[in-house]
Parts: sequence; C-alpha cells; structure tokens
Amino acid sequence: MRWLLLIAALTIDAYSFAFNPNDEKKIAVLKHFDIPASFLNDPYLNDIYVAQKRYCTENGFANSSENADILIPMLTSLISQSDLPSEFLFVALAESSLDTFSTSSQGASGIWQFMARTGQLHGLKITSYVDERRDHLKSTRAAIAYLSQLHRQFGKWYLAIIAYNCGDGRLSKAIRKAGTDDLSVLANPNKKYIPLESRNYIRKIIALALLASDQVFLEQIQYDHLIGVASENPIATVYLPEGEDIDRIAAVLEMPKKKLLLLNTHLKRGITPPSKDMYPVYIPEDKLALFRQTYRTKELKGYFVMHRTKAGESLAMVSKKYNVPSGVIRVENMMGEGDELFSNHTIKIPINRGFIRHVPVDKPQSAEIKISVAKLYNSTIEQLKVKNPFIQSKVKEGEEIKVGD
Repeated sequence: MRWLLLIAALTIDAYSFAFNPNDEKKIAVLKHFDIPASFLNDPYLNDIYVAQKRYCTENGFANSSENADILIPMLTSLISQSDLPSEFLFVALAESSLDTFSTSSQGASGIWQFMARTGQLHGLKITSYVDERRDHLKSTRAAIAYLSQLHRQFGKWYLAIIAYNCGDGRLSKAIRKAGTDDLSVLANPNKKYIPLESRNYIRKIIALALLASDQVFLEQIQYDHLIGVASENPIATVYLPEGEDIDRIAAVLEMPKKKLLLLNTHLKRGITPPSKDMYPVYIPEDKLALFRQTYRTKELKGYFVMHRTKAGESLAMVSKKYNVPSGVIRVENMMGEGDELFSNHTIKIPINRGFIRHVPVDKPQSAEIKISVAKLYNSTIEQLKVKNPFIQSKVKEGEEIKVGD
C-alpha cells in the first residue's frame, strides 16, 4: 500500500506543471509563434518548461545580471522596431543566454550564434580586427533580417525558428517527408523529421516565452523590469577613426574598461580597424553627452611601442601581435637575421598607423606640434613631466615621450 501511495504521489508531482488549456496568456504566446493552443498538451514541452523554470529560478534568463540589464533592453528595442513578435527575444536567450563570448563547438559565435558563412552572408564582417558576429547591434539587426526572410519563405514564425537552427534546406526536406508543416508532426520524436537539437530548440524557446508570460515568476526572479516592458535602447553609437583604443575611450568616459568591452566584444584587439571610414563603437547612452564634451580625435601618428618580451616568445609572434613585419622590427632594433629574442628584454615596435592597444611611448612627427599628448592620453603636462623631466611646450621631431608605465 505504501508503494502505491508513493507512486501516486510521484505521478501527481510529475504532472503538476501541466498547462491550463484555457490560460489566455499562454495561448496568446503560442499564437504569436503561429502555433495552435493544442500544443500546450505536448508532454515534451511540459518537461522542458519544468526544466527551464528550475534553471531560471536559480540563474535567471541570462548568464549574468549585468549582461541582462544591458542587452535585454537593447534586444527588445530593436525587435519592437521590426516585424518579429516580441517573444523572439528568447531566440537569443536560447542561443547564448546572452553570453557575449559564447562560441559553440561548431564555431557559431555571438549572442545570436551566427556561423561565419551565415554571418558574412548577412553583412557581418570577420577580419583580424573585428568579428561582427559579436557586435550586439549589427548581429541583432542581421538576425532580425534573417528570421524575417525565413518567415517569408515558410509562412509561419515557428518554422522560421526551426530553420534558423537547422537550416532552410533541411526543414524543407523534413516538410516534404512529413507531408505537412504541423509542429506536432515535425517535432514528433518517434518520426524524427527534424533533428533532436531542433526539436528541443523550438520547445525551449516556447518554454522561455511561456515563463515570461507569468508576471509572478518574473517578479520572483527579479526580471519583471526587463521583460515585457517596452524599453529605449540603452546603447549609443559613436563613430571613431581607425586605431582608436578602447582603453582611451574608457578613460574619457570615466568608466571601467571592462564595462566598455562588454559593449564592444567585436573589437578583437580593443581598437578600431584600419579603414578610411569611421567605425562604430558602442557606449552607454547616459555617457553620450560626456563623450561629446571631452573626446578629441587623435592628432599624432607615427609613434611606436616598447614591448617587453616573454619567455618562449618569438619575433614572428610579436610581428603578428602588432601587425608589423618582422623585418621592420629587426631594422628598428638593429637585430641580425639570425638574432632571436631573449625573455624580459624591451624592443621597439614601430607603428605607422596607430593600431595598438597600449601606448607607452609617443613619437611626434613635427616640431610644430604642441603638447597635445597630455589631452590625447587623458593626462596633464604636469603628470607627463613626472616621467619626462625634459618635456617642453613643443616637441622636437622624433623625440620620445613616455606616457605609460
């Protein structure tokens, strides 16, 4: 008898999370995905909903509260300006949990997990300086365009989501094989028309959206101020010249570099790429006025950096790091063809276009240039004089000025 009671209790607990078939909020969520209300009876959806509720109770919707506070308002703002239903926020959450450095085992990257080829097809540049799959705004606009394109192709939003995961060709083949595009048929685990990953993927997105329709749950996990509320984009775009350094921009904005890097994870080297055009960099909207007041474009080029070598570091590695030919480094440091680097030695790296991350030395090119170095590095002449007792109001051509440690 005790075993029968235990089994009965477990059975009741297992189905205690089953959806109310008359819950209008949850039916509305399914409708936004073009899914019939009957899909609330799907037992696998129920299982994933229970698992996601448990996970989100412990961890929230995103991988960190800081990422959520910045990226969810940005995503909701951009999605609200498109033809996508607001629930498509959960596509990005399912893809990456808003982990800005997320990379899959297959090489997909960014909060929308674009593969390199797909990203490039949608206008996202990938070079040695930038990976725009990690550009939160550009990748979001690309994802919106891609999902809209898939919706036009298949006619239903849930099909666009499945195609986003497994590819339009594979979904088209699955629909032909099934003889229908009905979700309950395509997602049937016994038939396996679409891959297991895609079956779990669409159910996970639906489950997250259903959770977000529960205001009590959102308040419980403290996301009620982020989800379901129309928000202004908290990120502002400024356009900067080539070689501009995130370190310097963080100093100008009087904010931690870490927070600025969070907005600009697409800049691989922490600098804007070589280009004749100005390049977009993202800053907090509330810092825009300060930026306009204090930022000045770099005026000096032709400087160099002093690099301290590490154990095992080769000249080829240094050359690649600074994008400066090894032959040029040899000439600057009077190194012979067979000379190798020794650890903990300082060598001079000539920089012609300003593509550096840390600038300890500046080398002006004209005797007519007054000391704008102080402004350039968010410093004062008095501070520079501590490290450069010789400094005058003008700098002679080729004269070295130490501005870092």
